[in-house]
Amino acid sequence: MTNTELDLPFPDNSLAPHEEQRFQSLEQTVSDGLRDFQRTGQALSEIRDNQFYRETHATFEGYLQDRWGFNLRQADRIIDAAAVARALEPLGIEAKHEKQASSFKPALKILDTLEPEQQRMVSRLVEERKAVEAEDVAPWEEAAAPELKIMANVVQKMGPDTTVYHPESGDEVAFDTLSPAQRFDVVREHVNQKTQAYHEKQAAKDRAEPADKINWAAWCMDYAKQGLTPEQRLEIVLEQDAKGKPVIHARVVDKSTGEVLVEGQAVGNMKKAVLGLVAEVRG
Repeated sequence: MTNTELDLPFPDNSLAPHEEQRFQSLEQTVSDGLRDFQRTGQALSEIRDNQFYRETHATFEGYLQDRWGFNLRQADRIIDAAAVARALEPLGIEAKHEKQASSFKPALKILDTLEPEQQRMVSRLVEERKAVEAEDVAPWEEAAAPELKIMANVVQKMGPDTTVYHPESGDEVAFDTLSPAQRFDVVREHVNQKTQAYHEKQAAKDRAEPADKINWAAWCMDYAKQGLTPEQRLEIVLEQDAKGKPVIHARVVDKSTGEVLVEGQAVGNMKKAVLGLVAEVRG
């Protein structure tokens, strides 16, 4: 006689004594460390991976909501940030909070693809950069995430056959023909150039005047009310260009003669078409 589904025992979701003890310890960590994203993330990760919640909840998501009052997305964010913080430790980088840890994710994505020797080179670059104290150089704590990404990106692109300038003779040579010390000198120089360019670009953005934010649909209505005369109208025209490609352009025309008084450039986007007209009207 074979067992039916009704004859089979219910799955045993109870925790073994050592699991129960560990679960209680992890929950205490979460409770004590909700402001410490790294300890909290590590604890939540272990609870999830070992399904320590299974005695009381069918899912990790349900456990999170009932026990801690937040959702799965919030937990995943804390767990990911904690994992990033752990990955930064060998580089001597300490993430102070969850948001800062998350900012390093693009750099770590590149670092994970590097060979051990390349990772050691990045680590040495970080050590040197952390020691720099100069008025014209941003403090490491403020620029660590983007600069680490630059370091990792430069090292990644320096393959054995990459052509570089010899640090002493200036001749073009293959990267792999240089000594370890010379390779590091070359990488450092490239990193310094890329880093300087990055900071100059950021400084230019900070100095730039904020761009006008125009609601193009509202501008059309406002211009029709205040800028047009009874003899004029604003048209948004959709047509094909000479190559049969659909384009849009906005224009102001004379009602009686059909004369185009002002017109924006024909483009493939309605918003851009109206903004082109705005630029023309403003002169």
